[in-house]
Amino acid sequence: MYRRAFCTSFTLLVLTLAPRAFASDTYPEAVKAQLMLAQVPLCTICHETLTGGLMTINKPFGRKLQQMYGVRFQDVPGLRAAIMRMQENGEDSDGDGISDTAELQQGTDPNVPQGGGPIAEEARYGCYCSAPGGPSTSTAAGAAWLSGLLLSVGRRRRTTLRRGVRKT
Repeated sequence: MYRRAFCTSFTLLVLTLAPRAFASDTYPEAVKAQLMLAQVPLCTICHETLTGGLMTINKPFGRKLQQMYGVRFQDVPGLRAAIMRMQENGEDSDGDGISDTAELQQGTDPNVPQGGGPIAEEARYGCYCSAPGGPSTSTAAGAAWLSGLLLSVGRRRRTTLRRGVRKT
């Protein structure tokens, strides 16, 4: 019985302290739907890496969406409206004479002049995915689990000593 309670408590403690992941592939899907693309574009049309991440928009196309058109974190309707306005304005982030939306529809990167390579491959994680080292809930929750576990172990040990029964 004691071993089962310990294993359960330990498992819950580990799950409480597990790192969280912010995975949201809604932006690539929204871009695909808005421009009727054949494939979902990679997060690298806005971010440096496929893992995306908050405050990591560093590509010209992504910065333009954010700064000129006011796209914010997980604002899919705002993203759709911004893409529509970019299309109407003929925005060209890389200055190659081909609009960003036309490059996306052709399957090329709007950040690289003259159709700089494919932008539609198998996305691994989706945009805004990161795994920070912090706990998934507050540290206080993890401390509470650990305290409860230690308290139950201490209580059991005291009870055993009071009864005069000591297992070796």
